[in-house]
Amino acid sequence: MESGNTLEHLDVLIIGAGLSGIGAACRLLTDHPGRSIALLESRGRSGGTWDLFRYPGVRSDSDLYTFGYDFRPWLEEKAIADGPSILSYLKETAAEYGVDALIRYHHKVISADWSSRDARWNITVERTRTPEPGPDSVSDSAPAEPEGTGETLHLTAGWIFNAAGYYRYDEGYTPEIPGRERFSGRIVHPQDWPEDLEVSGQRVAVIGSGATAVTLVPALVELGARVTMIQRTPTYILPIPAEDPIARRLRGVVGPERTGKIMAEVSARRQRAIWAFCQRWPTQAQKLIRGIQSRVLPEDFDLDTHLNPPYRPWDQRLCAVPDGDFFKALGSGNATMVTGQTAAFTEHGVRLASGKEVEADVVVTATGLSLRILGGMELRLDGVPVNLTETVAYRGVMLSGIPNMAFAIGYTNASWTLKVGLLTRWFSRLLTRMDRLGHTAAVPEAPAGMPTRPLLDFGAGYIQRSMADLPRQGTQAPWLMTMNFLADRRDLQKGALVDGHLQFSGPQGILPGTQEEDRFVTLGSGVRLCYRLDGPDDGEPVVLVAGLGMDLLSWNAAFVNGLAAAGYRVIRLDNRDAGRSSRMTNPVPSLLQLALAQPVPGAYRIEDMAEDVVGLLDHLQVDRAHVAGMSMGGMIAQSVAAHYPDRVLTLTSIISTTGARKTGAAALSTKRRFAARPPRTREEFIKDRVGMMRHLSGRVHPADPAEEARAGGLAWDRGVYPDNGTARSRHLGAINASADRTADLAGIKAPTLVIHGDRDPIVHPSGGAATAAAISGSRLVTVPGMGHYFHPAVVPELLRLMTGHFPAGRTPEEDAY
Repeated sequence: MESGNTLEHLDVLIIGAGLSGIGAACRLLTDHPGRSIALLESRGRSGGTWDLFRYPGVRSDSDLYTFGYDFRPWLEEKAIADGPSILSYLKETAAEYGVDALIRYHHKVISADWSSRDARWNITVERTRTPEPGPDSVSDSAPAEPEGTGETLHLTAGWIFNAAGYYRYDEGYTPEIPGRERFSGRIVHPQDWPEDLEVSGQRVAVIGSGATAVTLVPALVELGARVTMIQRTPTYILPIPAEDPIARRLRGVVGPERTGKIMAEVSARRQRAIWAFCQRWPTQAQKLIRGIQSRVLPEDFDLDTHLNPPYRPWDQRLCAVPDGDFFKALGSGNATMVTGQTAAFTEHGVRLASGKEVEADVVVTATGLSLRILGGMELRLDGVPVNLTETVAYRGVMLSGIPNMAFAIGYTNASWTLKVGLLTRWFSRLLTRMDRLGHTAAVPEAPAGMPTRPLLDFGAGYIQRSMADLPRQGTQAPWLMTMNFLADRRDLQKGALVDGHLQFSGPQGILPGTQEEDRFVTLGSGVRLCYRLDGPDDGEPVVLVAGLGMDLLSWNAAFVNGLAAAGYRVIRLDNRDAGRSSRMTNPVPSLLQLALAQPVPGAYRIEDMAEDVVGLLDHLQVDRAHVAGMSMGGMIAQSVAAHYPDRVLTLTSIISTTGARKTGAAALSTKRRFAARPPRTREEFIKDRVGMMRHLSGRVHPADPAEEARAGGLAWDRGVYPDNGTARSRHLGAINASADRTADLAGIKAPTLVIHGDRDPIVHPSGGAATAAAISGSRLVTVPGMGHYFHPAVVPELLRLMTGHFPAGRTPEEDAY
């Protein structure tokens, strides 16, 4: 890692070579083959949980169709697989994708210190050693957990992807039970299962009622033990087929690989439906579970005592047992259940609080895990320690205030890997975006005073014991740690990549091919605006407000440069829900509501967007400015002039209208284009942009396809990610919410210039005429051949008109000066 005074630098450092780490590495190697990546693993083997846990019967408690990776379907027949099969699957995946060559064993990350100056992590690593053979051993025996050697190494990384899980590998959780020293037998924890433990003919007491205990009981019975399961609180346990009947039928029709892909979707939706049913109708769910249990248990089994949890189904994880093996063990007579509080060990077993003694030769404390977030490493920002309890999870991928670090925590009510697959895809998309924009750092910033709640809304004891030491989550997106796979898929995989809460920075924070630098301000309303400044610092300010769905780059570059060359200070902004400004969470109008121009309750209005403009002027300490807007931007500019008259020198309304229902209506061909399916990829967006601009520009001055393709690519890179058209719909909703503003326009006193093209297909020239008629003393200019577009051929005329209009905003004293 160190060569002389040179530290090794990695683009992405992945901590942990288990399920999450291997999955993240596969994704990055596929999407970003040129990046330098390494996985640091403190143990001597890969596989994480599935190498660590070696107790009898260890298996997944989710079906492998969803537990497997989305890019490598599970092909085996058994949906619930044992630990060795899962470990083989992980190692085969790592080998197939070349991840095994990137794993550095016996490397434990001790600390990571973020340098804001260098935009990278400075990482300290300790070498570990395994007391017994294990790093590359051919033996399948479980090695002892590694211990530190005191030897430290250093490296740097642009990003950390923490895939260390949330529990301690070196020790499980065992409650304090008095009298351990008196017990004459062996006490073991499943996390440290001894290789030499023989249970045949032994009396084994399993303390616990979770998935581990429920798995151990039938496995120990099969090994010849007589087992007593001691539980303090009953658990919901449900038998399921080891082989999915749907998959069995599909496999013969479409083959194993296609079956794996289909079943991943079927199983994910089925898991969600079962969880939702249990949460919505808990009483019916309890009756259903109890009915199934009663059919697979002996008639004299005491269901009311041993299988009647005091909580609702899925408030804690529901234990699924393949082919009902747990119930078969109970029916065999070689396994029993005892419900009660464990009080103490005795010489011959365990005594309960009731006074009953359970005799045992071996006691297994299947009592859960000890949690430790981020693998226990110490985090610092510019040398200042980070208190994780003060951070808030962002989209379940990052933590507030911590730059360039992602973490992997899966679902508690579905397969762990479902969430890991989504967040690694999102992480990969984020890296792609940062590459395109030249950013070096990304950090989520939580709003001040935002209400929070515990990170995991889950009743399991091992979670509740450590809740106070974990980060928090918010109460609404994107700070909500949702456990809904379908909702997360819409957000993380198909939704907008960035929002106003994720901030970017770095020494290269300039768009490729441009010299202007994006700037940001968070207004008092919480809206985060992106803006740019052009022209001399002491020039008269001119605010340019873009149109519907467009960003600040939609203003023709020659037009902006012309204003700057004339001595004006040009202020351009991305409206809310456009470009790099905040993505809002207001209601999205339906297609029918948009078609009928119906206002939607909770929608923001044109007046709110005008307030954003004034907030930006406040931030820039600009008392008064020339305000110009095109299309919807013209409506916003009109609203600024109407409601904030003391802030406006002059108003220029370009290809805009009053909002009156029958004035300035779009052509039918334009309406059809707006109703089309929104683009979902960069290529689709560019194609759509070229087609739309050629339509809006008209035949007299048609748009240049090559230039619009270039502009479309830049617009996409600045944040127009696939959101199913919600941002544009909110803009249309704002127009509908404000409705007819003619009465407001009548009160405008600022000198006003109204510019319109006679070939405008989206805002009919009647919209410009109505605007000029509503504003007393305004001047209307119709530009021949101009569509709803700033073609280079009309830019000189627009510059002449506007620069000639601006002096109207000056007082005689200012002109004299």
